[in-house]
Amino acid sequence: MKPPLSISFKMPLKTPHSTRPAEKGFTLLEAIVALTLLGLALVPMLSFISESAGQLARVADTNERSLAVQSAVALLDPINPMETPQGEESIGHELTVRWSSNVAIPPNDGPQIGMGLPGFRVGFYDVRVSLLRRDDPWFEFDLRKVGYQKIASNPLFGN
Repeated sequence: MKPPLSISFKMPLKTPHSTRPAEKGFTLLEAIVALTLLGLALVPMLSFISESAGQLARVADTNERSLAVQSAVALLDPINPMETPQGEESIGHELTVRWSSNVAIPPNDGPQIGMGLPGFRVGFYDVRVSLLRRDDPWFEFDLRKVGYQKIASNPLFGN
């Protein structure tokens, strides 16, 4: 026969420690220092992002104004300020173009012998263009245009 197995467990005795063992984790001071350093690193980045967003908004507004000016000039190109000195036209649903003309150089009174256009009265006009977005004033700019009118009868040429 075999002898019975005996199992013995040895339990370590706990002895009171005079000092606490090192614990894992951060102290409150370490956490405050880490947050301060993180804040100091984030402030310039947030400032850069904010400034970049502002610059992008200004660029978008400049592009929008440039396209509006191009559209207004294309609209006003065929308009003769001598015949239509002021008016208003819509471009799309949101943009309205208003203009008014003032004589800059008065037109000639009759045929000009030796000039380039003897059968026309020609004058120069300063045109003030106002752009309205959704019926609210947006901005204005100035153009200089040539106004012309065919002279009804030209005694030199018999017409």
